[in-house]
Amino acid sequence: MCHLQAMVTHVDGLISRIPQYKKAWCMQGVQAAWRLGRWDLMDEYLSGAEEDGLVCSSSESNASFDLNVAKILQAMMKRDHFSVAEKIALSKQSLIAPLAAAGMDSYMRAYPFVVKLHFLRELEDFHSLLGDDSFLEKSFHLDDQAFSKLVDNWDNRLRFTQSSLWAREPLLAFRRLVFGASSLGAQVGNCWLQYSKLCRLAGHYETANRAILEAQASGAPNVHMEKAKLLWSTRRSDGAIAVLQQSLLNMPVEVLGSATMSSITSLSLVPLNPQPIVCESQALNENRDIAKTLLLYSRWTHYTGQKQKEDVISLYTRVRELQPKWEKGYFYIAKYCDEVLGDARKRQEENFEHGPRLVPSATVAVGSSNSNGERRWWSYVPDVLLFYAKGLHRGHKNLFQALPRLLTLWFDFGSMYQRSGSSNKDLKNVHGKVMSILRGCLKDLPTYHWLTVLPQLVSRICHQNEEIVRLVKLIITSVLCQYPQQGLWIMAAVSKSTVPSRREAAAEIIQAARKGFSPGSKENSLFVQFATLIDHLIKLCFHAGQSRAKTINLSTEFSSLKRMMPLGIIMPIQQSLTVNLPTYDGNLGDSRMSNIFSTTDLPTISGIADEAEILSSLQRPKKIILLGSDGLEHPFLCKPKDDLRKDARMMEFTAMINRLLSKYPESRRRKLYIRTFAVIPLTEDCGMVEWVPHTRGLRQILQDIYITCGKFDRQKTNPHIKQIYDQCQGKMPEDEMLKNKILPMFPPVFHKWFLTTFSEPAAWFRARVAYAHTTAVWSMVGHIVGLGDRHGENILFDSTSGDCVHVDFSCLFDKGLQLEKPELVPFRLTQNMIDGLGITGYEGIFLRVCEITLSVLRTHRETLMSVLETFIHDPLVEWTKSHKSSGVEVQNPHAQRAISNIEARLEGVVVGVGAAPSLPLAVEGQARRLIAEAVSHKNLGKMYIWWMPWF
Repeated sequence: MCHLQAMVTHVDGLISRIPQYKKAWCMQGVQAAWRLGRWDLMDEYLSGAEEDGLVCSSSESNASFDLNVAKILQAMMKRDHFSVAEKIALSKQSLIAPLAAAGMDSYMRAYPFVVKLHFLRELEDFHSLLGDDSFLEKSFHLDDQAFSKLVDNWDNRLRFTQSSLWAREPLLAFRRLVFGASSLGAQVGNCWLQYSKLCRLAGHYETANRAILEAQASGAPNVHMEKAKLLWSTRRSDGAIAVLQQSLLNMPVEVLGSATMSSITSLSLVPLNPQPIVCESQALNENRDIAKTLLLYSRWTHYTGQKQKEDVISLYTRVRELQPKWEKGYFYIAKYCDEVLGDARKRQEENFEHGPRLVPSATVAVGSSNSNGERRWWSYVPDVLLFYAKGLHRGHKNLFQALPRLLTLWFDFGSMYQRSGSSNKDLKNVHGKVMSILRGCLKDLPTYHWLTVLPQLVSRICHQNEEIVRLVKLIITSVLCQYPQQGLWIMAAVSKSTVPSRREAAAEIIQAARKGFSPGSKENSLFVQFATLIDHLIKLCFHAGQSRAKTINLSTEFSSLKRMMPLGIIMPIQQSLTVNLPTYDGNLGDSRMSNIFSTTDLPTISGIADEAEILSSLQRPKKIILLGSDGLEHPFLCKPKDDLRKDARMMEFTAMINRLLSKYPESRRRKLYIRTFAVIPLTEDCGMVEWVPHTRGLRQILQDIYITCGKFDRQKTNPHIKQIYDQCQGKMPEDEMLKNKILPMFPPVFHKWFLTTFSEPAAWFRARVAYAHTTAVWSMVGHIVGLGDRHGENILFDSTSGDCVHVDFSCLFDKGLQLEKPELVPFRLTQNMIDGLGITGYEGIFLRVCEITLSVLRTHRETLMSVLETFIHDPLVEWTKSHKSSGVEVQNPHAQRAISNIEARLEGVVVGVGAAPSLPLAVEGQARRLIAEAVSHKNLGKMYIWWMPWF
């Protein structure tokens, strides 16, 4: 509001100071005048804008659209219906040409024009509702059916617009005028609140504050929530909590319950389970608002540590009682109890380090509110599991965080129960409760929930605890019965495992799932086909081929595989194996069977090309082409002697990161994402990878450019470099050798690839931006998970878009630091990588995107940790070469170290690079520090020679 008034003042001042530009000033003034509803001013500016005069061309298009809007409003007030229709038509016409031009480029460019058309449409709707009356004279009520229908329609339309300030602000301003003219204060206030939220998210805190004051003045409900969130965003947490506390204390006691009241005022300690007070007098909607306030208050007091544990639990419990169907309430209390459990477990296990471990009888007296000793950590397990499960039953917004955590906790508790024996009665009770909760989950949760965690379930089918194994087998069987296609691809690696116990368990599950289908059915034959296909593919992976041959003729050497075609098995490509969550509504019945894959009929395998290409690298992987029922060719790489299970889990993790990047406004606007592809392990040491088309490795690209400029010779250059390395060893520091002897031989040339591949200027620019974006995102994600081995063959570039694609994730979780020549840099940012970023180097887009990605990862660190923890507990993922997978599960000490490293990085500590332990840094500091480590010649000079720090 204030900035609009300031704008009017400015315009008036400019008109009197620099009158020759009066037309331009009036055009700007009109925008503020109609938003403020100052009609006299608007008329005055409109007539000024009609006069001839000089115009500044820069902000022409927006100003001229606002002029049209003002003229339409003016005509509405004068009841000039013909003129209104004519002006709307003219405005639309003036938008069509620029819309068509921008639409050729991208929807993003065309979007502002689409929003303007959206706005005109609403003007039109409102005009037809006015009938013969003038805009300001007729007032509406919400119980007027036509008007309330229009308002509902407007609300739905607003939901579809991009949630950014520039897109929604004019729409909200117009609504304020309409509601204001009918003196509907609460609705006007609601528009101000929405506007305030947009300003807050865009970082315009002062404007947001003014909007909140306006909302308060017009009597909007729930102003306190927005006010508190604004204070919290500006780092005034005490103020934020105080605002919520005040608004809660003003609510009727019978709704909140007296126990909650005393928790809020915290004068007395309350018993853990207050009696729920049922109260019919408040409307359900108001209950919802109170629950929202209470939940936010509970989360913040817990975050800032202002209340005792019992108080926080009592607050969370009340939220659940107020809104028993609300998924969020359950999820947050589950998270809180989970933290309490983790904390208790850490303390209690430390105290037992000295005595015998896990002897349940020795209780630890830690001063807690009930002085007779603290609850054992495992006694919290049923609560936590139950809350997670109830939340999942009510919605799947937190599916990817809650379900993996629920399973990890269950498996952990199961192992502990197995180790400490079942002699303890309490422990046995808890175990019974836990098992019945999970049986309930199997019964009540939709199958697609389990499909999302199938790899985690499959990895635990040899758990020590037999009861758990039985239930896991039942869950997997139910998934296979409903999604046999996807399930079988994920199960492939275990069904052909080299470990007998795993193989037998898998066979038993598949057998049970087959029984669910009638003997002659399509699904039943699918299981048989599948087993044969996998056998053939494994044989193909390990097929040696003639010694110098470049291809394998499949029609002769694998004739039985050719004869199997066509198959009813789906093509194992990314979009067929990834779950798309259905939109969730309260009625679970119909969403269970809903279609959760991106397309309705997924392509199946209808044939295989006659020749397979043998690639020249060490293990001689084969490139095969599968023909799909969609008429497309899908190339795959069959890799022998390579455990792809880590790669498969890494792809799940990157899919998770893509979900987070698409939620956050800064990253969504830049369309930040990680390029993923399907990875299908077939056994412990071979598998298939979806071929990423149009890509070439960094090393090949650079080598070709250097050969054309005469800087590289296939026979001589590499031996020459090796010679320099050997001669200088011990005689001069590595960084000097790199700087003075080797880098001068290879001036950076990567920018040339962009010039030759993308010859049209706009395409070149787009490709370079895409390169900067994808490289930055990968650099940060790679550093967080400790991804090593980033040499020139593992970083590919897409010649159609400029995207950077990383492959080969066998060196995860800081394994690169354990090599004999440790990989000291956090990611690859060598001279050529910097050269591709253009004139600003890493100071421009690259640095900004690094900061955005880091802040997204750090904001959601709990979500990421819950997914990464499943990796750590995954006995399949080999940590070191020393222990091979055995029949039963093994605990790995490396895992714990990896987890704590990742946790530290997500808090801003620079770990793992050749840095002294640092204090937690802010996002900007962390990004700069990592880049400094990545480009430092000291680190690059110490790298393994064929990592090629000069490329």
